[in-house]
Amino acid sequence: MSRRKETPRQRELRLISRTFSICVAGTIFLSGFYVGRIAPEMRLQAAEQPRDEILLAVDETIPEKEILIVAPSISLVRNAVYDGDAAEAERADVPLSVELQEALAIACTENGVPLHVGLGLIETESSFNADAVSSVGCYGLCQLNPVYFPADLSPAENIRAGMEYLGYQLDRYDGDMAAALTAYNAGHDTGARGYATTVLEAAEKWA
Repeated sequence: MSRRKETPRQRELRLISRTFSICVAGTIFLSGFYVGRIAPEMRLQAAEQPRDEILLAVDETIPEKEILIVAPSISLVRNAVYDGDAAEAERADVPLSVELQEALAIACTENGVPLHVGLGLIETESSFNADAVSSVGCYGLCQLNPVYFPADLSPAENIRAGMEYLGYQLDRYDGDMAAALTAYNAGHDTGARGYATTVLEAAEKWA
């Protein structure tokens, strides 16, 4: 499969993903490979729930200056403009408002994410609770990590940022949904499939 030329925005997301992987690996090392002891200030989503064994490899190819500047770039999601109509009309069985269903449908369309997978991800991450905050600080419908995303995104912005990040991972892994979901959760494809399986099973009922 031929890959599209990387845009500046995609490059920023790639660097964020690599930075996330490095932070996860470093934190696990310092805590003696016991994820439950990760320092609260790191607020890594990897510590939120039990997962299959994570095999991490630190990518040392990112210049230090790039690591320092990539995280703030996610704030661009505030200025994103999503054109076009929502992919589907409101569904009575989806526990989201009309506005949030529309935001999700548009975000999924813009980023190449199947709508039912977006719904499965949100159900897995937050059970459709826009006010959900994990024990490590991840927040909102898509449980965004405030270390890498703005900490005060609205529910619609939270959805857009989450779907954009998943869309980036899909492009990164040539459309491999299981790999993309794993990377959404862990920063890169660890090879484990527990989280991806949970999301895809949740997505089935929304298909």
